[in-house]
Amino acid sequence: MNGSFASPRKRRSVRLALAAGVAAVAALGLALAAGADRHDAVSPPPANPTSADQIQNIDQVKTAIKGYYGDTIDTRLNPIDGTPLHTFSPAGAYADGMAGVVDDAEKYLRKPNNGDHPHSSATKAVLFDVDDTTLNTYSYEIYTSFVFSPTSNNAFADAAVYHAVPHMVDLEHYAEAKGYTVFFLTGRGTARHDGTVTNLTSEGYDVVDANLYLRDNTAPWLSSCGGSACTTTQYKSLTRQHIESLGYDIVANFGDQFSDLNGGFADKTFKIPNPMYFLP
Repeated sequence: MNGSFASPRKRRSVRLALAAGVAAVAALGLALAAGADRHDAVSPPPANPTSADQIQNIDQVKTAIKGYYGDTIDTRLNPIDGTPLHTFSPAGAYADGMAGVVDDAEKYLRKPNNGDHPHSSATKAVLFDVDDTTLNTYSYEIYTSFVFSPTSNNAFADAAVYHAVPHMVDLEHYAEAKGYTVFFLTGRGTARHDGTVTNLTSEGYDVVDANLYLRDNTAPWLSSCGGSACTTTQYKSLTRQHIESLGYDIVANFGDQFSDLNGGFADKTFKIPNPMYFLP
């Protein structure tokens, strides 16, 4: 199934050109429903609204999210009840938006060392988050109607049923071809190791086990914030700091949450679109 989502750069460019007219018309709606700008968050509703008009209707938002992803019945089965899962369309707005993100990232990664990458003596690296950066969890969100449960979430992760985020396998291979060392940094706990490796590799990613960081609250580089008390931003940024202390320069950091990207220790950040949930 991965081959249908991982298209060459030329195919991405053609798809983007064909979709340009549709994207122009839909831009405003997508901006409101899904945060079309790759670098700016959609403004949240007020914490203490004085009118229902200040809050988007949940059912309408869910419908917009399904339209954005291009809801499609999958050939893969739910690991909990055996029913067919849902997935995204390889021709939908989400996949087209990801094509643009990946094209931008490849342009950046092929630049010569002209000041964008300040640590010239370090080994250049790229870092990817996992859920909804390299593996798409739309199937889980639809199954749970966007309500998180640790038990069901772990079942999906362990079953390795997620598809690759469109075009991100291409990007990882492109970075490797350009001489970058690839790291994966996920908020999944260490108990999810086997399912994570299985899912990433089955979708086509090249995973070096030593370069895969799952959340281990006993890691010494998390001691400054207390391990389990570390926020997502602290966990991610302190782990990036640790990686750079090993002699790497993280040239590009990819994540679907701003908490994946905040805190420094990366030359440039790339925000992956994800209107399904928010992790502070």
